Amino acid sequence: MLIPPDSARPLTTLHILHAAFPALNLASNSLAAAERSVHVVPQGAEPRWIILGDPRLALPVLRSWLPWNLGSRLRWSAVLLAASIKMLPQLPGVQNSDVRIGDSYWRHSLPEFSENWSAVVHVGNPSHTRKAIVFFVGERQRVKAVAKVPLTPLAAKSILNEAAMLLRMKTVEYLPRVLFQDADRGITVQSWLDGKPVSRCFTQAHLDLLSRLANLDSTVRVCDSRERIAAQLDALDLPFDRALLATALESLDLDEPLQGFVEHRDFVPWNLKWLPDGRLGLLDWEWSVANSLPWQDICRFFYLNDALFRGSGRVWEAMTGNRLLQKYLRQFSIPTSALPALTMHYLLRVLCMDCESGNVWLARYTFRQIELLLDIRRRTAAKR
Repeated sequence: MLIPPDSARPLTTLHILHAAFPALNLASNSLAAAERSVHVVPQGAEPRWIILGDPRLALPVLRSWLPWNLGSRLRWSAVLLAASIKMLPQLPGVQNSDVRIGDSYWRHSLPEFSENWSAVVHVGNPSHTRKAIVFFVGERQRVKAVAKVPLTPLAAKSILNEAAMLLRMKTVEYLPRVLFQDADRGITVQSWLDGKPVSRCFTQAHLDLLSRLANLDSTVRVCDSRERIAAQLDALDLPFDRALLATALESLDLDEPLQGFVEHRDFVPWNLKWLPDGRLGLLDWEWSVANSLPWQDICRFFYLNDALFRGSGRVWEAMTGNRLLQKYLRQFSIPTSALPALTMHYLLRVLCMDCESGNVWLARYTFRQIELLLDIRRRTAAKR
């Protein structure tokens, strides 16, 4: 059950549960359906977390979630405490009900599936690729599998793209493994990547992880993407200065061969985990690209942190002055003269993504960063 990407209707608990527990067929699902207690932690008018059964069994999943602002952390601490002492249903704001849920699809799709497993559903933020993540928890509170289920038509494509990338990189130990995929429904199942949440700081471990994503036998050029990005901009009804965007596009004329990379495209703190061996693991590969430009995941990390956490806006200065990133440039022979083009590539592409998703506030932030980068380039050129 999918919703159109431009739908203004809020999601309901029943809609999400129907998507997360699809019917293998009507007969089998009705026979296997059982009444389960359901506890919903909402965000605004929509469910954010849906916990089936005993909330204590959901604790391994709930503890892996790290809200970023202080107010959210305090509220989340109350949820964790209430779940651990069997008081979640009494917590203000939590919605409780009993729902008949069939598990025929999962019993058929996952050979190890047990009716004793509990489930926790996390509902993604509104976007054109919105999804639900279903965490299946087994005995001794161990997460047995993680399913991704599309809530919009375009989400299925991104979920299957992630599965293809994980299969391509299946020998890499810091990634989840694909356990099952259903191409018709756009559903996949992965292994649980056990680890702890990370902070917002960029560390040597981040650099090591990004360095392992280099495609050492390939080169790429910024100029090869100009026509595609120009077409994306032309297709959108943008409320921004077209003349300025045309000037920004000229930055993409750089034809110098550069080191190619696997690009994650959403390299941000909440998609990273500290693994038991001290390395970083990386989740959510839905937007990933097998061979892309360098510097893009770095831009994602620094720009999105600045935007979401109300930073100074001086992202270019923060990146170009970062000691670890200077090591990255030297390691992969990326000249500093290429950074304006690489950074503008990121900003223009993300501007298109923000507009397509209807994220007006983030699109305005991105456009402002394009203006700032063009101004820096003009001032640099004037000094020469």
